[in-house]
Amino acid sequence: MKKRMPAAAKQNLNNKNIFILPTKFGLAYVLSVFVLFLLGTNYQNNLIILMSYLFASVFLTAMLYSFLNMFGLQFLFKSQVSAYATQTVSVPLTIISNKPRFDINFVFENNQQTTEVSIKEGESATKIPFHALKRGVNNPGRLKILSEYPLGLFVCWTHLDFDCEVITYPAKNNFHHIKQDSSQQHEEINGNNVVEGGEDFGELREYKQGESNAKIAWKQLARGQGWLTKTTQIELGHKVWLSLKQLPSAPIETKLEMLCFLILDHHKNNIPFGLDLDAIQISPSTGNKHINKCLTALAFYGKPQHNAALSALNSHTESEVALNV
Repeated sequence: MKKRMPAAAKQNLNNKNIFILPTKFGLAYVLSVFVLFLLGTNYQNNLIILMSYLFASVFLTAMLYSFLNMFGLQFLFKSQVSAYATQTVSVPLTIISNKPRFDINFVFENNQQTTEVSIKEGESATKIPFHALKRGVNNPGRLKILSEYPLGLFVCWTHLDFDCEVITYPAKNNFHHIKQDSSQQHEEINGNNVVEGGEDFGELREYKQGESNAKIAWKQLARGQGWLTKTTQIELGHKVWLSLKQLPSAPIETKLEMLCFLILDHHKNNIPFGLDLDAIQISPSTGNKHINKCLTALAFYGKPQHNAALSALNSHTESEVALNV
């Protein structure tokens, strides 16, 4: 199968990768047609023979329509997928068709949840569920695509490999009892840093066209000092570091789940934080890129794909990553 249908991000269905066989209902149907034919020939009844020919033509027509319902479909896997352990994730798949298709079913070979889709002409998208069991990289396996359209007499199917990998973070559990202790233990005094956007007055700067009128320094404008904008700021007196060393004694997977909870909690509250995993230190920061970087580091911690994780982290630019390996 690897030689006949190699892995690729884009796959086209043709007569080399589509398989078709009668279903159990189809086999029973053929047997019934054959019995009718025998009865018609044995009793020399032309009407029964005509009926057997008619049913046989329906059988052959259904075979052709079943094959053409899948022939010519194109599938494209575009993006990388991430999930939390024990979570069901939806793997996006783009479908390109030159005509409407009916009752197409999708299921990963390492999963039992089937998705049925009727495809419209043109480009459409669907999501295939996959249950990620363990932390690290999970391969959903080949995607089985099958259909019994139109009459259920034939099953037409294929097994496509999109080389899809699901990066799985530690399980997302609640550890509220470690929230306060962890924040206190990982503080690092770093002077008085400020960021714009708080409630305290910060400074006056030159007005930029399009800024809100509420931020304009009207008093200074009335005094003839020109157009100025008032900025506000928040004072930050510390940075928070999250580390395995500071967590309570527990199995490594439980500790990683604790770190996952703390990362999500700090991100939710927009608190800058850094991550220390011995081999990798991610400088304190905020934002979606930063949290993705930290969660990816947790996903690959202690795994054989550790080098791939380092490459993935280095591909981001929002915050600095220090590697001690």
